[in-house]
Amino acid sequence: MTSSFLGIETSKRALLTTSLALQTVGQNVANASTEGYTRQKVNVSASRPQEAVGLYTSTTASQIGTGVQADSITRIRESYLDTQYRRENQNLGYWSVRNSNLESIQSIMNEPTENGIRGVMDEFWDSLEVLNSDPTLLSARVNVISTATNMVDTFNQADASLTKLSSDLDGNITSKVSEANTLITSIAQLNDYIRKAEGLGGNANDYRDQRDLALDKLSQIANIEYAETPEGDFTLSVAGVEVVNNRDATLLTEDAANTATAGELAGYVQAKADIEHIRTQLNALVTSFVSGDVDVTLENGYVAAQDMVAKNDVTLANGSTITAGTTIPAGSEITSSVTFTVQGFNGLHSLGYGTGTPATAGVPFFTSTDGGAITMANIQVNPTVASDTSKVAASAKYENVSGTNTTIKGNSDIAFALSSLRDKTFSYSESATNLTSGTIDDYFRAVTSELGITASEATRNMDNQQNLVDAADSRRQEVSGVSLDEEMTDIIKFQHTYNAAARMMTTVDEMLDRVINSMGRVGL
Repeated sequence: MTSSFLGIETSKRALLTTSLALQTVGQNVANASTEGYTRQKVNVSASRPQEAVGLYTSTTASQIGTGVQADSITRIRESYLDTQYRRENQNLGYWSVRNSNLESIQSIMNEPTENGIRGVMDEFWDSLEVLNSDPTLLSARVNVISTATNMVDTFNQADASLTKLSSDLDGNITSKVSEANTLITSIAQLNDYIRKAEGLGGNANDYRDQRDLALDKLSQIANIEYAETPEGDFTLSVAGVEVVNNRDATLLTEDAANTATAGELAGYVQAKADIEHIRTQLNALVTSFVSGDVDVTLENGYVAAQDMVAKNDVTLANGSTITAGTTIPAGSEITSSVTFTVQGFNGLHSLGYGTGTPATAGVPFFTSTDGGAITMANIQVNPTVASDTSKVAASAKYENVSGTNTTIKGNSDIAFALSSLRDKTFSYSESATNLTSGTIDDYFRAVTSELGITASEATRNMDNQQNLVDAADSRRQEVSGVSLDEEMTDIIKFQHTYNAAARMMTTVDEMLDRVINSMGRVGL
């Protein structure tokens, strides 16, 4: 026979379980906008039935239900969706950083504009055309020096900007490693909280939410791998380095950026490589322009500024012929067309004569600020030339006047040859661009084209990754996110359940009151 108070006990269990369910719904509603929160639910089951005592059960039910019980409160979450989201998120971190850096490089290049490298080089070439038209014009010489100064300043500024950008990336790496270490420390601490809470048989739902949110953020910084055993042991590796083992944390160093294969850290390393690549390309341009081997032809004859070797047979003013590959003595007047291999703009300029007396040659137009090899960072207009327009070499000839070698100022053979370098073919390193030979303009177009294609690819990949991350997160939210409409439905359902259980308890109480207080009293 069952207890007379079984109905009250059953109703009490219903009230307590429904009250817990309502509290859990309230927790969901309160955290509907909380970042990283996972919807929770109460798992319920029928409580153990009461067994009827006796040998025979012909007139008594063998089992009588005793109500409902709350077994646990769990998160509604799919670990597979978390893994997918974090895998896509780390790729998004990589492409976001690289795309931003390439946009910065494009801003430094400032192409295509009149103030970009291409624009200032065009102005320099144009000034040489003016000098070729009339090498006696002082304004033409001043303009050559002015446009050359503007050009080298643009190169210097571009290099300085690239250096600053690279330095900023180093600072970002330091900042991101620090952020990662904060998350790593937090994850290790949360592991300890989770083990302690769940060691008592409960579910540390809020702590697990915080740990999952930390893993989400960490996945954007670097590639991560993690595992948790059924016993609760948790390990985490970042950029190939194990950083968490249960509650023990090992902090990352900045070397982690070099071992990262994805995430923002890997993006910063690749961004620095992009900067050095464009710097290498521009340095190759400067080096080829200033000192790269190139063949030039002087059509109207030339007075050799030094002992030289021509690539063709030449005739001298004295009627002698010097065969190709044979040395032409300095001061020889060449009356035929002659082709030399010179070392870029400097090499050709050094063959010409300025307007000073006596006629002098061998003055390089460009030098370095530190005395080393000329690069984009240290190129400058030779101070000797910058301070004295007569040092700008335009003439290929001089004549002896009263025993003094005097430049023929109206001759513009060197000025013409210098301006013609714009259309000359130079050789370039295969490691710089796909263009191994071509004009300076061709090479620069190849550089900017490659940069543009790379930047466009980065933008496309970033957009694709953003779509993948959004899609993965949307699927996660469909499973784990709080739906206010659904929670409102649960509130109404549990409210009615609670009211019904309360009414049940009241009914049982009235029945017992009748039995206890009213039965056996006759006439009442």
